[in-house]
Amino acid sequence: MAQSASSATSRAAASGATPAPFAASAERTGPGLRGGGSGPSERPSLSERLPRPWMFPLLVFAGTWVLILATWFVTDLIYHQSNPPRWYYGFKDAGFYLGIAEHGYAWTLHAPHHSVRQSGWAAFFPLFPLAIRLVGFLIFGHYLTAALIVVVASGAASALGVWALAARVCDRRVADRAVVLYCLFPGAMTFGMLYSEPLGIALSAAALLALLSRRWVLAGICGALCTAERPDLVVIAAVLGVAALHAVWARREWRALLAPALAPLGLLAFFGYLGHRYRDYGFWFQVEQRGWGAHFDGGVHTFRVLFWQIPGISQYPAYNVIIIGVAAFTAVGIGLMIAARLPVPLTLFSILVFVAVITPSTPGIKPRLVWTAFPIFIGAAAKLPKVIFWPVVILSAAALVYLIGWWPYHPAAPAP
Repeated sequence: MAQSASSATSRAAASGATPAPFAASAERTGPGLRGGGSGPSERPSLSERLPRPWMFPLLVFAGTWVLILATWFVTDLIYHQSNPPRWYYGFKDAGFYLGIAEHGYAWTLHAPHHSVRQSGWAAFFPLFPLAIRLVGFLIFGHYLTAALIVVVASGAASALGVWALAARVCDRRVADRAVVLYCLFPGAMTFGMLYSEPLGIALSAAALLALLSRRWVLAGICGALCTAERPDLVVIAAVLGVAALHAVWARREWRALLAPALAPLGLLAFFGYLGHRYRDYGFWFQVEQRGWGAHFDGGVHTFRVLFWQIPGISQYPAYNVIIIGVAAFTAVGIGLMIAARLPVPLTLFSILVFVAVITPSTPGIKPRLVWTAFPIFIGAAAKLPKVIFWPVVILSAAALVYLIGWWPYHPAAPAP
C-alpha cells in the first residue's frame, strides 16, 4: 500500500500534476474530476443528457432570466404600475456605471447644477463601465442597450464559469447542482440589473480555473481584470500568491510568481489614474469615506445588522431575515467546502471574500456581495443531501423573487 502510494506520488510529480490540496484529486473527488461524467453505475447527470454538457448552465441562466421577467410583470400588477424593463434593470447604481461609460470620470469635484459630487463616480471601478463603453461604440452610442448586452453576456459567462469550475474539482453532477443554486441565490438579482457582480464572478472563475491548471500568466491576467472590476476582488491576488508560494515550495516552479505579480495591476492602474486625475493617490478611499461613510470596523456593523440593532434596516423584517439567512448559508457553505475537501484556493477565496464583505462599515453584508464568494455553492452542491439541498434551492429562489420585486418599489430601503 505504501509502495503504491509512493509510486502514485512519483508519477504525479513526473507528470507535473499539482498535488493536493492545491488542486483537485481524483482520489478525493471520484470520477469526472476534469469535467468527466458520472460513474459507470450511476445515471447520467442532467448536463450529460444534453447534446453538449456546457449548455446546461446556459439553460439555467436563461431560466433565471425568465423568472426575473415574470417577477417584473407580476410586481407591476401588484403595485398597479406599468413600468418598462429599463426601469428595473437601470435602477440605483446603474446610473453611475452608465455615466462613467458615457462621460468618463469627472475632471471637476462637483457636477455643475447638481447636488451630488460627480467625483463620487470614482468609487466605482472601471472595468465594467469600460466594457459598456466598448460595446456602446460598436452599436453607435446606445449605452443602455450596450450595458444590457454586457450584463447578459457576463451573467451567462459567470454561470458557465461556476459550472466549469465545479466540474473541474468535482464532477458534472455536482456542477449541475452548484449552478442551479448559484443562479437562484438572492444575489442573482443582479443578472437583471446593470451591476458589476456577474462580470466579477466570471473573471474570478476564470482566474481560479487557470490557477488549477497552472496557467500562471493567464491566471495573473484574469486576476488583474478582477482587481480592476471590483474592490473586494483584490483578494484574488492573495489567493494567487498563496498558490504560487506552494508551487515554488513544492516544485520550484518560479514561473508561478507571475500570477500574484500581475494580479494587482488592475487595482494599481486605477488608483494611479485617479491619483493623476485628482492629484491624490488615496482619492478612492476619500470618496468611499465621504460619500458612503465606508471604513473598516471589524464587523461591528454586520453584527448590528444580524442582531436587528439598526433601525433603518430592522424596519424591513423580511429583508433582515433574508440577510440573516444569507450570512448563515455562507458560513455553512464555507464549512461544507472544507468538508468536501475542495482545493485550498477555492476555500481561501470564499473566506477572504466573506471577510472583505463583513468587516467594512458599508456596504456591509448584502446578498449580491456574498454571492461573489461563489465556491460556497460548489461545497453545498457536493455535501448537502437531496432532502436538504432542494428545499434550500426553493427558499433561495423565493428570496430572489422577493428582492427583485421589492427593492425597486422601496428605493429608500437598504440595498440588497
